[in-house]
Amino acid sequence: MISRARALLAGFGELGAIDTTCHLGQWPYRLAAWADADRLRAYARGHGLQALWVSHLATLTGFDTRTGNEALRRACGEDPLFRLFAVVDPAAPTWRRELSWAADAGFAGVRLAPGDHGTAPAALGPVLHEAAEHGLPVQILFRLDDPRVRHPRSPARDPQIHELADVVREAPAHPLVLSGLNRLDALELSRHLGDEVPAHVLLDLWHVNGPTFVGDTWGSEPERWVFGSGFPVQTPEATMLQIVAAELDEAARARIVRGNAAAIVP
Repeated sequence: MISRARALLAGFGELGAIDTTCHLGQWPYRLAAWADADRLRAYARGHGLQALWVSHLATLTGFDTRTGNEALRRACGEDPLFRLFAVVDPAAPTWRRELSWAADAGFAGVRLAPGDHGTAPAALGPVLHEAAEHGLPVQILFRLDDPRVRHPRSPARDPQIHELADVVREAPAHPLVLSGLNRLDALELSRHLGDEVPAHVLLDLWHVNGPTFVGDTWGSEPERWVFGSGFPVQTPEATMLQIVAAELDEAARARIVRGNAAAIVP
């Protein structure tokens, strides 16, 4: 079984994937969950990844987001492996200034974390519209960890799916990636939207783990999914194995692991 898993992981390494959900820094609830720039580079080399979308974990727990965003830029800004995403807190009175600074500083996109920042999803709308004006894609970190095993002292509270659906309805027709939804969440979101999720809305895969047949279903809508591992908060191998083991044609697999992400952030 171990040899089979290793063979599958080696196969994943040949896909040239883009990981859309990586983090720099220390996850405060598990000492082993950390990554500096060198560890992220080693992770990319070990799995044949061609690019990493990355933001700084300090932006989720600090007094401001600028400190973590600037630390990310210093650590990763000169390496073409990384696509830098600035975290913006819509509840902060300075969010417009932060967004404008990120655009001027050359960040590739913006991340919002309403569950970790304690922000009402209804407050995300203005940020989505202004990010679109700057030409920056937005990734909403719906959750970074599984609430069933979340540390009891964590202040994170997952938004309700119907609230997320309201955000999607009001969002501009501009790339929007939703991170951390599981399969049932995705189905519920689709129902709230009348089974018509807009084409510019994509979902990452780190929390959509399960039996192999779950991955088989991605082939019916390959334009909807992007590979995102949650590393180092999450263990990436489970998602990698599911992608390789799923019964997908190679065009669909390539679109999921790299094509969709590359179309958003070259």
